[in-house]
Amino acid sequence: MVADAVATETLELPRSGLAVRKKERTRRQLAEAAAELFSERGYAGTTIDDIAAAVDVSPRTFFRYFPTKEDLVVAIGATSLDLFLEALRDRPPEESLQVALRAAVGQSLASGWEDTMKVRSFLTLLRETPALRARWLEEAYGKRDLMAEVIAERTDTDPCELRNLLIAGAITLTINTALQAWADQDAESDASSFVYRGLTELALPLLPN
Repeated sequence: MVADAVATETLELPRSGLAVRKKERTRRQLAEAAAELFSERGYAGTTIDDIAAAVDVSPRTFFRYFPTKEDLVVAIGATSLDLFLEALRDRPPEESLQVALRAAVGQSLASGWEDTMKVRSFLTLLRETPALRARWLEEAYGKRDLMAEVIAERTDTDPCELRNLLIAGAITLTINTALQAWADQDAESDASSFVYRGLTELALPLLPN
């Protein structure tokens, strides 16, 4: 009986893993297709049917992954913050927060930002579409709490401490503001150095050396 259970579990786990990977791949493909279509046609000119067709899935499948078009756009934008948090969490624990932040910024913005025109168009879309701007602010607020947790892990403190929340809020605000400022200019193509310069101005003075 135990042997049968183990055998069944062994057979089911790969299937489960395959299903998860397939779901993640479809979600990523929808996001990538949407970003491409938004760049070509604009946000208002792109329908859910257009996005679904680009990935060769039905609109019903689209709604399994994203309740609305706004959720899809926010998910695309949140990817960079997620990569940043992941990179910051993975930095060596002996690094100071200042060093870890700089490395995490460079690492998280290194890939997917080569086509600066598309990135700038996307950031402008977030800023100039009221519904998206409101959803993005909501998303960024949630990321602030996650960032406070990462900071607390690195400093062995409570994520709910006011100092950690202030630091996390300053970092989140700085990244968003610096990226928008970067999108509005074309003299500098490197987003990571632009963002880190913003962190140096606002967030880093709050951190221990």
